[in-house]
Amino acid sequence: MKHASVMHDLLHPRSVAIVGASEDESKWGGRLLRYMTRHRIQGELYPINPKGGTLMGVKTYASLSECPGPIDMAILLVPSSRALAAVRDCVANKVKVAIAITSGFAEAGPEGEALQQSVLDEAKAGGLRLFGPNCMGLMNTHHNLAATTAVSMGYLETLPVGCIGMASQSGALMGALLARGIDVGAGFSTMVSLGNQADIDQNDIFDYLIQDPHTKIIALYMEAVKEPERFVQLLKQAQAATKPVLIVKSGRTEAGERAVQSHTASLAGAWPSFEAICRAHGVYLFDNVFDLLNGAMVLQRGASMNKPGLAVFSGSGGGGALFVDALDEAGLSLPALSEQTKSHLQDIFLPVHRELPVDFGVVQPKAPVDPVYGDPVTTAIGRVMEDESIGAGIVFLTTQPGMQHIARATAHVGMQCGKPLLFVHGASTVGEEARAYLREQGYGYVESPNDAMKLCTELWRRQCAALQTPVPASLQAADLAVPAQAGFLSEPQARRLLESAKIPLVPSRLAKDEEQAVQAAREWGGSVVIKAVSPTLIHKSDIGAVKLNLDSEAKVRAACQQIQDALGKAGHTLESFIVSPMLQADAELIVGIQRDPDFGPMVMLGAGGVLVELLNDVQLCPAPLSADQALAMLNNLRCRPLLEGWRGRQPVDKEKLVHILVQLGQLALALPRLTELDINPLLIVDGQPMAVDARATVA
Repeated sequence: MKHASVMHDLLHPRSVAIVGASEDESKWGGRLLRYMTRHRIQGELYPINPKGGTLMGVKTYASLSECPGPIDMAILLVPSSRALAAVRDCVANKVKVAIAITSGFAEAGPEGEALQQSVLDEAKAGGLRLFGPNCMGLMNTHHNLAATTAVSMGYLETLPVGCIGMASQSGALMGALLARGIDVGAGFSTMVSLGNQADIDQNDIFDYLIQDPHTKIIALYMEAVKEPERFVQLLKQAQAATKPVLIVKSGRTEAGERAVQSHTASLAGAWPSFEAICRAHGVYLFDNVFDLLNGAMVLQRGASMNKPGLAVFSGSGGGGALFVDALDEAGLSLPALSEQTKSHLQDIFLPVHRELPVDFGVVQPKAPVDPVYGDPVTTAIGRVMEDESIGAGIVFLTTQPGMQHIARATAHVGMQCGKPLLFVHGASTVGEEARAYLREQGYGYVESPNDAMKLCTELWRRQCAALQTPVPASLQAADLAVPAQAGFLSEPQARRLLESAKIPLVPSRLAKDEEQAVQAAREWGGSVVIKAVSPTLIHKSDIGAVKLNLDSEAKVRAACQQIQDALGKAGHTLESFIVSPMLQADAELIVGIQRDPDFGPMVMLGAGGVLVELLNDVQLCPAPLSADQALAMLNNLRCRPLLEGWRGRQPVDKEKLVHILVQLGQLALALPRLTELDINPLLIVDGQPMAVDARATVA
C-alpha cells in the first residue's frame, strides 16, 4: 500500500471501528468512544462489542463482520492476549489500518517482543498496516478525528484546530502537551502518539506532516531515530518546504538511554551526533515539551530572530532587571535604542527612561496618541520592536493596573512585527483576565522569566546555525597519502595524510635512534619535544612516551632512554622518535573526524590537550561543511574567549582555523575508509593553528 494512502486512511478515515467499545468511561473503550461521539468524523462510526445493541446512543455491532460497510481504520482496545486474534479479524474483514492502543508488547520484555513480532507478521501477511502498539492514539483536528485515549481530551468541547503538527514517542507527553495547549490557547493540526512503532513509525508521520497543507509547524518528541538516512532526508524536505521543525529528544545521557529502552524498547543514538545533524538542518532543539510548545506558538506567527538584541518590557524596574543579568550568559544583549526610536518615545517617557529595559510604570499619563499604534503602552512596545538592533522582545507582566491592556498591546504588536515577542505571565491568578485574553487569541504565554530566556536563547542559537549549504568536494582520494592496509596509523603516517590535505603542522624530524634525535635537536636549537613512534601505541602521554622542554643534549639522551624503557614496560615496540621544537601555545584545541554509525562522518572541534575528556567542550558538524558552518562551531565553544585575545594573548587566525575544519570535512568525504582522525593538540601559537599530534584509524 502506498505511503500517502496509508496516512490518509490513518488520519482521514471515512469509517472507524472501535474494537472493545464500552459504555464505562473508566475503561479505554468507553473513554475513546465518548471522545469520538463528541467529535464525530464525517463518516461511519462502528463500536464493536459482543453484546451489540447501542452504546452512547450509537448502534453497536457484535463483530467486524457485521459492520454494514468497508472499514478504513480499526482501533484495538483489547488486552495484549487478544491482540493477535483482533488483528486476524481485521485482516479477514479487509480493514486497511489498525491502531493498537494496547500495551504489553516489546516494551514489556522478550515475551512481549515475540508477541509484537507475531502480531506484525500477521498484519503484514494480510496487507494490514499497524499503528502502535503501546500508544495513546492520535488526533486530526481538521478531520474532527479524536482517536485517542488521552485524559486531557475529556476537557475539550471542541478540538483545538490549528497549524502545529506533533508526533510523540510518549503518549503521556502527548497528553500533557495537549493539556498545556488548552491552557495557553495552542491550536494543533495533528497530534500522534507513536508507541512502539512496530510498523508505521515517526518518519512516516514526519513525512505526512511535511506534506499536510494544514501543518505549518512540526514538533517531535523522540526517543530514538529509526532509519537515520530517511530522517535526514525528511529534515531537508522540511527545510525546502519552509516548515520549522522543533524537537525534544530523550536518551541524551547513559541514564537517559536506559530509561528510553525500558520505556518503548528503543535504542537511543549518540546525542552529540544527533544534535549536530539537527543544527546543520535548522532544527530548533528544546529540553522539554513545554518549551517546545512555547517555541511552536512563537514560530506559527512567522516570527524569526535575526539579531541577538533583546528588548525587555516590564511594569517595574526590578522586573526588567531580572532579565538583564541573564542576557550575557545566554549570548544575547540589551542594545542601545537608536535616536529614531527615542524620538518616537519622547512623548511617552522622560529622557532618562528612553532606554532598555522599558518600564511601563513611568509612562507619561497624558502622552498623545501615536498615529500607528495608538495608546502609549502599545506605542512603547511597537516602536521599540521596530528598532533595527532588536531581534526579540519579552513583556514581563507584574501585578499592576491595566494588565489586560498590556496583554492586548503585546498581542497586537507581536502579531505584526515579524519578531518573537514573548509574554511572561508573572501576575498569577490576579492577572487572569490577561491570561484569558491571550488564550482566546491563541497568542500563548510562558510562566517564568527563565522560560522566556530559554526560548530566546534557542531561537538565536538556531539562527546562528542556519547557514549555507556545504561546499562541494575538493579533495580526491588518489591525491591523499593514506596507507593501503587497515588499522591504526602511526603518527608519521597520520602526519603525511594531514600534509597531503594541506593542514598545517608543527615542524618535526623523524629520528631512528638516540643519535639522530640528538642531531635533530641541535638543528632545531632551543628546547625540543620528543615523542615515541610505535605501531601499537595510541595514548603516548599516558605511559610517559612524550618528553617536553628538553634544552640540552643530556636531557635529550635521557628522554630517549626513558621513552624506550616506558614502551618496554607497557609492551610496545619502539620504531623511532619524533623531534619537534618546543612551542609556547596560547591555547590548545582538538579537531578531527569521527564516523557516527547512524549519521556518517562528523567534523569535531573542541577544547584540547590532556583534559579534553574532562572539559567536554566539543562541537560537531556533519561533513562536508562550509566555512560558515566551521565558524559557527568555533563561535559555540565555551572556551572561545581563550581564542579571542584573552589576557593579552594573540587572537587566533579564524580564517586558518576555519580552513582546517573545512579540509577535515573534505578529507572525510574523500576517504570513506578513514573511520577516525584526532589532532590533539592543535596548538594556537602567536595566533596560528598547527597540528602537533595526530592519530588515525583506517577501515
